[in-house]
Amino acid sequence: ISDAVRAPVIASGGVGTLDHMVEGIRDGHAGAVLAASIFHFGTYTIAQAKAHMAAAGLPMRLDSVNNRP
Repeated sequence: ISDAVRAPVIASGGVGTLDHMVEGIRDGHAGAVLAASIFHFGTYTIAQAKAHMAAAGLPMRLDSVNNRP
């Protein structure tokens, strides 16, 4: 879909692992990914997700999670 439309695409739903988030960007060509349950149920933290995506070579603002009041 991302390759067929001019609007930014956000991949949403079905994230069960941190690799799914990376795949949404790399394989799906989405501009962003959305995840909720993996955070709500404590499977992963936002910091873990961001670090994993950064380690996969995706641009990520790592300081925005750790500097919250």
